[in-house]
Amino acid sequence: MEYFYPAIVKHDAKGGIFSVIFPDLNGCQAQGRTAEEAVLKAREALAASLLEMEEKGLEIPPASDERLFRLRYGGSRCCTILVNMETYREYREYKVRAADHQTAVWAETARKTRRVGILARVFGLR
Repeated sequence: MEYFYPAIVKHDAKGGIFSVIFPDLNGCQAQGRTAEEAVLKAREALAASLLEMEEKGLEIPPASDERLFRLRYGGSRCCTILVNMETYREYREYKVRAADHQTAVWAETARKTRRVGILARVFGLR
């Protein structure tokens, strides 16, 4: 399933941060140091929000017309962000598998490089 949602991109010149909000989805937002970074994070935040709504069986609100937001948020950029949920599910599974693998690698490395102090050798502690 694919979803299209309008997003508002704002730039805080004082802090140098770009913020992206989705007016149709409460609490769905992202920030980044560049517009590209903020939009990439917003795309992942959108997919995560929609996935959570799907898993909880909540009704997913329809996307509003982008033109309404262009009028309401005149000083900001407005764009539409596309999310493919099947691709996002595969991406999440990959991230979980990669994190599990990396944890196992770190644990093995720590086990191999663990140094045993003199007291541990004398008293047989490990």
